Amino acid sequence: YTRKTDAFNPARVVEIACQITFGEDLTREERKELEEFVANNADNFALSLGEVIPIPGAAINLNIPENTAFNLCIHQWPLTTEQSKFYDARVTDMLEAGLVEQVPPELIKCAATTVIAQKAH
Repeated sequence: YTRKTDAFNPARVVEIACQITFGEDLTREERKELEEFVANNADNFALSLGEVIPIPGAAINLNIPENTAFNLCIHQWPLTTEQSKFYDARVTDMLEAGLVEQVPPELIKCAATTVIAQKAH
């Protein structure tokens, strides 16, 4: 994808529009207005995790008191092969995009179950 080099590339703009679901209750004029809005703001849309631009200097501070104990045991059913492949692919995408980083297990402070939910549309 070309968000960082050519955000308004016509092929990219068409792909962005294809990825957006417009409501069936829109008039033709409203739909045209939204399509023009998307085309004029294509630089604000990311087609992949690799196109996400991190905010320089942004940091998350959870303000958790020192010595707070969290659950490190995960009580969930084992992932199926398909679920495992799905998660592996998503984590690999995020690692390659620089959105997350690997940490050694001793730095893990909390573990939680994960849920895969199908989109409604």
